[in-house]
Amino acid sequence: MKKNLTERAKNGRNGVQLVYVLDCIKNSTRAFDEGREFETDADALQFFFDCFDQEFNFDYNKHSFPALHVRIGEWLKGLPSCCNIKYSDYDIELLGVKWGILSSIDDKKACKFVCNYFSMCGLRILQAAKKVGLNPYKYAF
Repeated sequence: MKKNLTERAKNGRNGVQLVYVLDCIKNSTRAFDEGREFETDADALQFFFDCFDQEFNFDYNKHSFPALHVRIGEWLKGLPSCCNIKYSDYDIELLGVKWGILSSIDDKKACKFVCNYFSMCGLRILQAAKKVGLNPYKYAF
């Protein structure tokens, strides 16, 4: 069995983002309310995908958002209780600065970063799932 991503993550941008989305799932309101403690990252990601599949992954949304990472991003915009990600433009810009993508919150790239933030989180969740041995693409079709 593969090690947890949080144990293997590098200090690089993608590793930091992978750890961020995993922490947002593990420390989510729903996980707390249900008294869940995840032994592995795979357990946390499976919890996320189960919620996603029940709440948003319907045929209409599959047709409207054919790319799985975009569909996950659109769901994250609705602030599901199983993933407590940042959602205000200001907080998202601060994350961009923290991760080294933006030089400041007044950076010219800030608007583009904010616009792509949710689908980027969706992409990182898919990457994390693949790294821990899950098949997230079974939710694609």
